[in-house]
Amino acid sequence: MLDVALVLASSGCWFAGALLSAFSRPPERLATGLGLLGSLLALGASIHLLLGGPTSWVVFQAWGLPARLEVDALSAAFLLPLHLVGGLGLIYGRRYWPAQLPWGSGRSLRFFYGLLVAAMTLLFLARHGLVFLVAWELMAVSAFFLVGTDHEKPEVRRASWVYLACTHTGTLLLTAMVILMAQRMGGLQWTVLPVSTSPWFEGGILLLALVGFGFKAGVLPLHFWLPSAHASAPSHVSAILSAVMLKTGIYGILRVSCLLPAIPRGVGGTLLALGALTAVYGVGNALAQRDYKRLLAYSSIENLGIILMGVGLGWTGRATHDPWLMALGFGGALFHIWNHSLFKSLLFYGAGAILHATGTRDMEALGGLGRRMPRTALLVFPAVLAVTALPPFNAFLSEWFLYRGLFTSLAHGYPWSAALGLVALALAGGLAAVAFARFFGTLFLGSPRSEAAEHAHDPAGSMLLPMAVLAGLCLAVGLGAFLLLPLLDRAVAVLAPGTPALLARGLQGDLRLLAGLELVFLLLVAAGLAWLRRPEAVAAASGPQDLPTWGCGYAVPVPRAQYTGSSFADAWAPVQPGLRARRPHLRGLFPGGASFRQAFKEPVGEVFLEPRVARVAERLLRFRRFQQGHLPVYLLYVLLTLLGTFLWMLLRERLLG
Repeated sequence: MLDVALVLASSGCWFAGALLSAFSRPPERLATGLGLLGSLLALGASIHLLLGGPTSWVVFQAWGLPARLEVDALSAAFLLPLHLVGGLGLIYGRRYWPAQLPWGSGRSLRFFYGLLVAAMTLLFLARHGLVFLVAWELMAVSAFFLVGTDHEKPEVRRASWVYLACTHTGTLLLTAMVILMAQRMGGLQWTVLPVSTSPWFEGGILLLALVGFGFKAGVLPLHFWLPSAHASAPSHVSAILSAVMLKTGIYGILRVSCLLPAIPRGVGGTLLALGALTAVYGVGNALAQRDYKRLLAYSSIENLGIILMGVGLGWTGRATHDPWLMALGFGGALFHIWNHSLFKSLLFYGAGAILHATGTRDMEALGGLGRRMPRTALLVFPAVLAVTALPPFNAFLSEWFLYRGLFTSLAHGYPWSAALGLVALALAGGLAAVAFARFFGTLFLGSPRSEAAEHAHDPAGSMLLPMAVLAGLCLAVGLGAFLLLPLLDRAVAVLAPGTPALLARGLQGDLRLLAGLELVFLLLVAAGLAWLRRPEAVAAASGPQDLPTWGCGYAVPVPRAQYTGSSFADAWAPVQPGLRARRPHLRGLFPGGASFRQAFKEPVGEVFLEPRVARVAERLLRFRRFQQGHLPVYLLYVLLTLLGTFLWMLLRERLLG
């Protein structure tokens, strides 16, 4: 009872802070303090549950019916990143997007940010269909207003409306899912379904859950709203959208699957394959981006695909009654949810610092920021290594979980899905290394390509502090992952009841060995840096040998002679489905002037869906002639409809008889 009370108090603190930000003018520290207090309460309750605290719940009356709120280890596994990223974003946003902006967007942003965190907190507690849908809708609408914060720009308005249309399409499907579950359970309270002689009903619930929650998670081909929405939102909002809101789709899939008596045998392999395709598609499109926030958004699609692969592995283990495969699949998915929340939030905070200093999201207009923003470059670098799954940082270990699970699946006779997953995971890791080498190199290395990059500077300490916390956690989780295994076992036990604590027993030794090797590697790196910084080495480096490199015949090095991000990624054009390039044809000894053009269009949203939706809308415009704008005409429509209804009621027996 105590844990659920703490989490409810947390949601109340965030909501109270949001109201203070919107409807009054208190000291900003009061609203911020309420949000941070709420995060501390929820983090304390979540850690207590994951360390072995009992599941707690509360029952109350909602719309005259009993409703249940419950916090278990699975809820705690999602509350943990929500309140870590939510609290840090509150600190980061004070200087990044001040509340005292003249047009009022600062206050509205704080209101909807607090409402978003409060709604997601309630969402992770809901065990009642109607309460779940209300929390889901509050989350969706809050995110809509947050994405549209900078609504003076047409592209921002378009991104927010596309997101709203997609999220409400998913909500319609989830409403149908809740209705089917209520019919099967005999009410809106969520309980485990008994075994049924007709599996088609449960199959329909599962299909609606996969598609409805898939819209929120950004699963291929339902992802097309995501890149524009995350690029358009303020950077600390993009962080919480990517780190937590996308994962509510994963949470919904896992929570609903817990209530079903069984998962069909082939569904896990199909979901694994879908996750593999999503991962490769996301990172392939990330390579084509000039906008560094869109690059991070496509990288989120890749990582959601990796998480889905883990869920597919867990479902395969559940269908075949293989507890080790369930532990590796579900444990790897949950561990990657935590890790992605850390490094992707740090990347978006770094992107916000760059945007705050330069005013542009175009990578090709920047460069040389490592000298001008050294603290930002130092703090972003761990996230770049983490997102490419390189040791000793955290994502290396969660992907290692999945590799272990895929090899286990292959050994247990599920070759097609496991082989596809192995190829996709390896390919996604390699392409992510290319994409983020381009990201870091184009932004921080070389020379400035514009006036904006020339005058960039590090942000205020209140923006650097959350980045430092996340960078430290990326390294700490990578070195101390063996300490998290019991916590993951607690969450996996909710998804696979009766499964013993297999991760702590089966992986403790391996993770301790990996941590030792990583620690030795870090010590060697530190020793190498100390040797390079010894006084005689520094004096030699600053002497007359400090000359510019040979510039291929250029009299003076110029920024235009540098490699661009586009040229760096050009060799990978075949795996970039949305990239369109126009290359000049040079002929003769002295060719004339030529230019290279490159453009990117989202393959599903802009290339496939947008023209078809436009054609349907054009045809529907023919019905505008019925909208006369005169009240008597509308009353005539109502009268004709009533007459038609009465005639049908009078004549239907004769017509149908």
